[in-house]
Amino acid sequence: MNAGSWFSRRSIKVKLIVILLAAALSSILLTGALSQYFYMKAAKNDFYQFADDASYRLNRQIELYFQQMKISVSTLIAGPLPERNDFTRNRGKAGIIQNWLVSGGAVTPTYPADIEDVLNNYVALNYSEVDSLFLMSLDGRAISNIQRFDEISKSYMKEPWYGLEMMSDLKLLPTHRSQVTGKNVISMLVPVYSTETMKLAGRLVMNLKISELEKTIVRSSFAKKGYFFIVSKEGTIVYHPDSAMIGQSLQSTSLAGLKFDTASSVQPVQGQEMLVAYNTSELTGWKVVAMVPFEVMASGVTVARNAMIVAMLGLAAMVLIVVPVIAQRFTSPLRKLKQLMEHVEKGNLDMRAEVVPGKDEIQLLSRSYNRMTRQLHEYIETIGSMKVNEMQMLLRQKEAMIQALQNQINPHLLYNTLEIINSLAYIEKNERIQVIAKNLGDYYRYTASIVEPVVSLREEISQVKKYLEIVKIRFPRHFQSRFYVHEKYLDVLIVKCSLQPIIENTVKYAVEPSGGHGTVIVSAYNEAQDLIIEIADNGKGISDGKLAQLQQRLNIITMQDNKTLIRSESLGIVNVHARLVLQYGSKYGLTITSFENRGTVVSIRIPFLTERPANK
Repeated sequence: MNAGSWFSRRSIKVKLIVILLAAALSSILLTGALSQYFYMKAAKNDFYQFADDASYRLNRQIELYFQQMKISVSTLIAGPLPERNDFTRNRGKAGIIQNWLVSGGAVTPTYPADIEDVLNNYVALNYSEVDSLFLMSLDGRAISNIQRFDEISKSYMKEPWYGLEMMSDLKLLPTHRSQVTGKNVISMLVPVYSTETMKLAGRLVMNLKISELEKTIVRSSFAKKGYFFIVSKEGTIVYHPDSAMIGQSLQSTSLAGLKFDTASSVQPVQGQEMLVAYNTSELTGWKVVAMVPFEVMASGVTVARNAMIVAMLGLAAMVLIVVPVIAQRFTSPLRKLKQLMEHVEKGNLDMRAEVVPGKDEIQLLSRSYNRMTRQLHEYIETIGSMKVNEMQMLLRQKEAMIQALQNQINPHLLYNTLEIINSLAYIEKNERIQVIAKNLGDYYRYTASIVEPVVSLREEISQVKKYLEIVKIRFPRHFQSRFYVHEKYLDVLIVKCSLQPIIENTVKYAVEPSGGHGTVIVSAYNEAQDLIIEIADNGKGISDGKLAQLQQRLNIITMQDNKTLIRSESLGIVNVHARLVLQYGSKYGLTITSFENRGTVVSIRIPFLTERPANK
């Protein structure tokens, strides 16, 4: 049983309770849903705006930090100057770092130690977050501040920066574990140019502890349970509050499902909906990502949801208590009317409803019920029987009229006599009499059969052609007949014996008076959903007075298609028009157009039908 069937079988009292309860709860649910939707939307927008600003500022701070570190090593790269008795031939006053980079290894024994001291002094006097420094030449030589030149191992060759191509721009390698110190560091690769040739001479590699970066990010943390982390463009985690993730590929951690298709979105992370926003650094290409649990930003929704539940329970209780009492007042009179209608259903029209003065709709309904039963009692037998009898009478009258007109046009001749004449003509070899007798006999058989009221246009034209063959034998020299009917129209149905009477009138009034000098043309064309058949002659036409009388008779028949048709002794145009109107309706029938001394055109309009109506 579907919901509609169940509801329709309930009482008005139950329906009122269900409707009011549904309306109240729907209103609360709709209000709650809209409030939650717009609150969530506002919370998301606020987060996205705040996170975008915060990540942008954090990105700028990190970029500024790296830029400052790059500037701070510029004096280190340029100096200090060597002693005059050192390796200075053809090198002017270039610093020891410059000389070592371009020396190709031919240096004094003290140069490496001096450079190590310079690097150590820089670290000690400037930045405590520097883990280690490496100076690397174009030919692969390297000096570090943490190992003596004569003790340095080849472990630096396993560093990710060692095998990289020398570049003319600053480059940052994301967090990785140093093979020399074993700590997680960020490598800043600073290109070093020769002060003499201004060409690239090597690079200074500064391995930075992430402690300073961590201090900056921790200071920028926001919201409860919210945090920042940094992802390199290669997908490595540069920084994360969980130190175990630092240096790992993003796809190998619990954050593997994160997508960075849009700058801000809501994404599931470890089964929890998270608000995610990020900003990409122009200097490093790293993404500073801000994340916060969605439920933290939308904590106010829980309060609103609880308030909505309380309101729903209160309204439901009120509806269940108040509505039955109110419904009882309205349903009691309706139940009485229902009982009265059951009596009417059984045929008892003498029962009356109790009416209380007033404008209550139920009282008005009771008065209407009393009037209805009185009127039904007075008219149900007389009016009902009259209508049924009248309709039956009109149907019988229409069927009888069609049958009478059909019988009226059928000739009462004995076509067997024509068969005898045809046989005698055949024996005596008189072909013209034989053709006349045969065609006339076929036509009598055709008109005598009234089993089917409609036939195809093909059958009608076939009979008309036989009649015109007889006329041609009578007027062999000058009489002509033409048929211009397309093959696609020949299956259209038409009332039987519709063309023949019109053709006979044409021969009688247009061909015979002129001694056979005449032409009959039959054509057809479609117009919308109808078929128009035209029968034209080149006779003297019909006078205006006679044409007006004839048209008036046709109009009277058209106006009385649902009434008793006027009696007509005519076997021609009027008869055909009457049968067409009775068969198809007042829209169809004959139209006559005549031109004095030029001829007459009779148009037959019938519906474009090719399927015979089913027998009733």
